[in-house]
Amino acid sequence: MSHQPSEPAAATRPRRADAQRSIERIIDAAVDCLSVSPEASMVDIARHAGVVRATIYVHFPTRESLLDAVTRHAMTEVTQVVDAAEPEAGEPVEALRRVLVATWRTLGRYHALVAINTRLPHEQLHERHGSVLARLEPLVVRGQAAGAFRADVPVSWHLATMLALIHSASAEVRAGRIGEDQVQAALVDTVVGAVSATRA
Repeated sequence: MSHQPSEPAAATRPRRADAQRSIERIIDAAVDCLSVSPEASMVDIARHAGVVRATIYVHFPTRESLLDAVTRHAMTEVTQVVDAAEPEAGEPVEALRRVLVATWRTLGRYHALVAINTRLPHEQLHERHGSVLARLEPLVVRGQAAGAFRADVPVSWHLATMLALIHSASAEVRAGRIGEDQVQAALVDTVVGAVSATRA
């Protein structure tokens, strides 16, 4: 019995690599376009990516699916930044300051995406930030055990407070009510003050 030869692996690999590069280009273009206008259309994003609109729809059938992919990309990047900041190292308050600074600097590219995501129901918003919150939880637990962070409220409250303050800082920057040169210090001091057992 004869069999049709399967497509050689060498032929499929370049195709998959091309598709992955196309996806990455589209996601980067979406971030750029959304930073100018949160209402950027698929046509705008396709033009910026240098592809035809049909190419976007091959990978992302709806605008919502593209926004989901961009959010996952952003959360992956932020998670990596949090890990690199070593939240497990050093005194808890200083570790928190270090993580917040690194996170905020990374979020500079994603303020519009933050604005889009804050329109979501609370549970969905929390779920999308799950990977980042999971990295921060051990730091909060460690800080409470050391007496550095308030222990009269649950860990989840501290995490929710951090998330809310970061989103508020992003909104203030987008609205032009606080400058980029001021917001980082204001955010870090406010978060640390909110979670600390003694005022920092």
